[in-house]
Amino acid sequence: MNQEVRHITTAKRAGDAVRGVSSIVPAFRPDGSAFDLVNPKASDIDFADMANALSKIARFNGIYRCAAYSVAQHSVMGADAIFRETGDSVLAGYFVLHDGHEYPFGDVTRPAVDLIQHWVAKLAAAAKLDRPEFIDKLVHRAIGEVKRCIDLAIYEAAQLPDITRMPLYVRQVKDMDDRMLVAEALALFGPNADPRCIPKGLKPPRLTGTIEPWGAMKAEIAFLERLERYLGIVVRAA
Repeated sequence: MNQEVRHITTAKRAGDAVRGVSSIVPAFRPDGSAFDLVNPKASDIDFADMANALSKIARFNGIYRCAAYSVAQHSVMGADAIFRETGDSVLAGYFVLHDGHEYPFGDVTRPAVDLIQHWVAKLAAAAKLDRPEFIDKLVHRAIGEVKRCIDLAIYEAAQLPDITRMPLYVRQVKDMDDRMLVAEALALFGPNADPRCIPKGLKPPRLTGTIEPWGAMKAEIAFLERLERYLGIVVRAA
């Protein structure tokens, strides 16, 4: 058996093993029923639940000393900055939704992903597993797949095309996400924010207000307002 065929066979066996463990990964909905994270569908997506959950999830794990600055507020302020810079309401709408997968999955922060990847690589090396090129960034790819599956269900529920079909939008959303991260870190941690924790060389976003925590209720309502303003999605708070 040549190396390529062996790798394909090994990957297939690994996939079969994963599927054999569980084909469903349940997560709570607000009413106590379960959301299947493995096979999310557009019918599973509830934008009111999304706004409510994201308004209570803190950026940076809430480790700064002020009140919680939520993922919902991050999404709203970044969307407003994108619209202010480009005038593109659909692009702004994609930014409103770009962290939507976190409402059933949670916010797995960048340092957390990097740390898990670090230990996966160390454990793989200790076990003398081959294919280091596959193991490298494996955790990043796995979490990316989780997010993408949920994102696809969100786009369908929002009646939007898959953003990956529009590479320019992908780049613009990623760029604003990174620029917001820098602005938020400086606002929440102050001038002592360690530069190793933030991207370098990015211009500040054209914000429409200062980065100060709003509180969950204001962030939830603002998130729902931006869904309607930028994407025409009318939702009432639960």
